[in-house]
Amino acid sequence: MHDTIPVTDLTDKQRRSFSCGVVALDDYFKKFAKGNHVKNLGKTFVLPEENDAVIGYYTISMGSVDFLSLPQEFRERLPRYPIPIARIARLAVNLKNQGQGWGEFLLVDALQRIREAASLVAAFGVVVDAKDEKAKAFYMKYGFTSFVDNTLCLFLPMSSIPKLTL
Repeated sequence: MHDTIPVTDLTDKQRRSFSCGVVALDDYFKKFAKGNHVKNLGKTFVLPEENDAVIGYYTISMGSVDFLSLPQEFRERLPRYPIPIARIARLAVNLKNQGQGWGEFLLVDALQRIREAASLVAAFGVVVDAKDEKAKAFYMKYGFTSFVDNTLCLFLPMSSIPKLTL
């Protein structure tokens, strides 16, 4: 069984050795993830390997989105003010582990944590900013839909999360 752990449980060496092939995601993990976790700016969870390497990570936080940005099908019966959401700010898999299903594992793990948090802190849905069309296609396989004003910004209603378990 695989369990994710907080980024604060890693050594600096473990963080520095991570590379997913996207400079912005690598730099965040190596330089900012631990500090942001401690400061409650974003909570980063890591999937470690037995050899102390890192398979992948994700960062989650809370936020809000403008009502008019939501996909049309989700606006019915909602107030016309900012809607509370959870955000998957980053999700990355180490280059040597890509294509093995770890991205799906990390996504489902993130959504399960978000579902638990939403029982205590309001979140109507989950938002993720896809880095490119390939990442967008990945998220859309799990039911995410594009925002009206930014097609790389994707939304998943909380009601869809219980269906996404491994």
